[in-house]
Amino acid sequence: MKKEIIYITLCVALCLLISCHSNSIYFDIEQQAIIGCENPITKLYIISKDNKDYLYFSILHPKKGSNKFNIKKLIKDYSIETTRTCIDLQDFKLRPETEYEIINYSNGDATSGKLLIRTDKNSSVIYADKTSCK
Repeated sequence: MKKEIIYITLCVALCLLISCHSNSIYFDIEQQAIIGCENPITKLYIISKDNKDYLYFSILHPKKGSNKFNIKKLIKDYSIETTRTCIDLQDFKLRPETEYEIINYSNGDATSGKLLIRTDKNSSVIYADKTSCK
């Protein structure tokens, strides 16, 4: 009986470890892209710190997503939902001289991955608080 309990406990622990995924992300300034450290990006929020922009990107079914989400060249595999946004989605670019929080919720069973970016007068990202997975 003790062996069965130990075996079941080990199986449950192993399943929990295997099902854990990471939502860790960083920003590659040279590529102007959000990079998923371990898994494809399928659900992503971009929220301006002044609360004027709230964007939600989600992967379209049956697409798989990508580890690289370029903010200068949006992939058509994602849908965009907005709330109180000042961004022109037709010719998507972030607002100049604005701070944004980016939140990755791609894997629901993991803690969200977050990072902070800042744009220059041309809407290019010039600062990111995370520039690698380490």
